[in-house]
Amino acid sequence: MGWLRFLLAAVVVAYHCQFHRVYQTIGGVAAVEAFFFVSGFYMAAAYPRYQGRFSALLFWLSRYLRLLPFYLTVLALTWLFWLSGMATNKTAIFDAFGAADAPWLANITLLGQDLIAINEHANLLLPVRQSWSISAELVFYLLTPLFLKCRSWQLIALAALSFAIKAYFTISGDWRSAYFPFYSQVGYFILGIVLFRVRDGLTWSRSSAPPLLLLTSVYLCVSHFAAFELNGILPNLGMIAAIAITMPTAFAHSNQPTSNFLGDISYGVYLVHVLMIEVLISLGWFSYDAASRSAIIWMFILVLSLSALVAAIFEIVVQERIDRWRRKTFYGGAAPRVEINMQQST
Repeated sequence: MGWLRFLLAAVVVAYHCQFHRVYQTIGGVAAVEAFFFVSGFYMAAAYPRYQGRFSALLFWLSRYLRLLPFYLTVLALTWLFWLSGMATNKTAIFDAFGAADAPWLANITLLGQDLIAINEHANLLLPVRQSWSISAELVFYLLTPLFLKCRSWQLIALAALSFAIKAYFTISGDWRSAYFPFYSQVGYFILGIVLFRVRDGLTWSRSSAPPLLLLTSVYLCVSHFAAFELNGILPNLGMIAAIAITMPTAFAHSNQPTSNFLGDISYGVYLVHVLMIEVLISLGWFSYDAASRSAIIWMFILVLSLSALVAAIFEIVVQERIDRWRRKTFYGGAAPRVEINMQQST
């Protein structure tokens, strides 16, 4: 499963590196929606670890502490690079530092960024702009205890309501309202929970896990753009179905250290890559409007590699220590049937 999460992060990186001008994948917009689907599955597995009277609060605090440290690190690095005077601001990630109306409470806490992003001007005042999806995740985590108390048919009804809201805004032409707010994306998270409940009937043998992951990876890389809001229902449905076919088997059988580590750093790759793009442009290594195929490919490889390196260093030096304390402090239940790293990268 770690490989799938890392691949989705790489798809987002490719999208922001203009890789679609060379070759199309499902695209960064759709990859984020796929992350929400995977997250719902993982959080349904993770929640039983938190027990007691305040299990819901412990769960949310634990998840928040998993996501906040690297986010604050990227935010601080963005500010420091802006102070250096080297930044070209080609990616517009420094607009907030000179704006009187920047939403700094949301920028520091991560909370509410998905709602802020609906407004195009306000979205430009988020220095770590892709973190809007992490803000939406935090709302999903807050709702997870309620979702897990619902019957499956009730969850399906809630998911249908969310997709109806998404469809309404899409048809009305307001794609930002169809994409950014948590209530337009929670349907994917809920479907992930439903898939977790029926996973046993969809789990194949251990030997099936590698080819299933390979086929799904190929599909995600060769399919055309699959965002619900921009490309319609069928491409989006195909993407979710491909992941749904693979995820139960991968969850049950693909628990290797390398795969888990890739999953852990996928969150860091997702958060830091736009800053990495800005740094490399400011250093003159390439142009954001690179015309040649080779320049775009080189940009993607370099940004992905450096982002993965930064994320890996932070994971080993800082996050692993935080996670040991977090698990010791907040975990109260028995381990899930399959031991996995429960970190979400969206």
